[in-house]
Amino acid sequence: MNLRSIVLAAVLGFPALLLLSLGPRRQLDIPPDRTVVRYWEKWTGVEGQAMQRIVDRFNETLGAAQNIWVDYQAVANVDQRLLIATAGGDPPDIAGLFDHIVPQFADREALLPLDELCKEYEIDVGVFKPVWLEIGRYEGRLYALPSTPYTIALFYNRRLFREAGLDPDRPPQTITELDEYAKLLTRRDPSTGKIVQLGFTVSPAMLGWWHWIWPVFFDAQLWDGDRFRVDTPEGLAAMRWVRNQRVALGSVGLAAAEIDPRRANDDVLSFEATAGAIEGAQNPFLSERLAMVFQGPWLSNWIQTYAPSLDYAVAPFPSITLEKPHYFASTDNFVIPRGSRHVREAMIFLKYVSRQQVLEELCSLHGKVSPFRTPLPGFYENHKNPYVRVFDEMAGSEHAFGYPAMPTWANTWTETLGMLETVLRGQRDADETVRATQKRVDQLIDEYQRMSDRRHAGESAE
Repeated sequence: MNLRSIVLAAVLGFPALLLLSLGPRRQLDIPPDRTVVRYWEKWTGVEGQAMQRIVDRFNETLGAAQNIWVDYQAVANVDQRLLIATAGGDPPDIAGLFDHIVPQFADREALLPLDELCKEYEIDVGVFKPVWLEIGRYEGRLYALPSTPYTIALFYNRRLFREAGLDPDRPPQTITELDEYAKLLTRRDPSTGKIVQLGFTVSPAMLGWWHWIWPVFFDAQLWDGDRFRVDTPEGLAAMRWVRNQRVALGSVGLAAAEIDPRRANDDVLSFEATAGAIEGAQNPFLSERLAMVFQGPWLSNWIQTYAPSLDYAVAPFPSITLEKPHYFASTDNFVIPRGSRHVREAMIFLKYVSRQQVLEELCSLHGKVSPFRTPLPGFYENHKNPYVRVFDEMAGSEHAFGYPAMPTWANTWTETLGMLETVLRGQRDADETVRATQKRVDQLIDEYQRMSDRRHAGESAE
């Protein structure tokens, strides 16, 4: 056992023992001759049921022929539990992770590289779109294969467009047009003076989930493989835009003498505080109180369930210029934890799930795009999302990008969230907030690098 393993086991060993004794295990009627492959996944509800259906089919067919039984377990906080279980020496054999967590796990040597394993088990990774493979790589090695990928787009309300005098077949093409549309789509109640409909918002309080992303649409390169930069001209422009847009929208419907940046900001904050349940009829986009939103393909699923008569459309989210668009791509992943006791059996299952017909069935049930370069005939036509082609075309673009491949992303994510919230609330000058955030992120990365250097030095000395 190397020094890293000893330290992790000492620090995390007790929580790991608790997890392993009290954690996600089930009593199953497993045929006695089967090797049990433990599969931890984040999906529950409808998404979990879709995966369980595929697992059951494997167990009944190829699993029976190969004497393998896959035990699907929905695990809350799967990333934390997986890291603890790996440090404790008893991880599952296969797991599902969010893509932004993969670099952290790979850097801590908690995952098995898949390059040679895919060759050995004849999984042809070349059939996947390049963006999904790139997301699964860290420092040139493949650690994750895509399960259900997606891109993020602009959803907009066609009825509200028409009422505002906008062409419902022409979504905004640039950030400038987005701002113009957003003002036309914002209105107040004439009797109360309160904002009752907002054109657009980046606020996490109202479906603005990707708080770190806005500098990219101003053509910022956040991560260069060494440093994470938000204090570039592009990053500063993005946060100024966030601040200025809020004041502009909060000033809609006010007389010139009434316009005050603080009041405008407070009025928008008050409206955002009325956001209802994310998955339900009170979702602000579904209830037609938010005219445009940056969201993923699952929003179409919710529309079909909770607001089937909603007149909406989907388009790529605009960037600062027409010449260089930016399309955010993300995916859930399959990984093999280091320390898996049944790597062979896990890879046989992974090969089965990676069959195009099987994986596209799962993606369709989740309402997401296909990870394959060329979807099978009927994938688009039979898909329940009427705009799946829009999402899929963005994934195939050279302008598609994913999360920064940073092992310190969890902490950086938190810092950028604080940055955005500070700007949204007008608590501090946007430029000052960005520079303060940059300083904290630099400290985080430097400290992590010092710890990494010490860890590698200790391993080399063994």
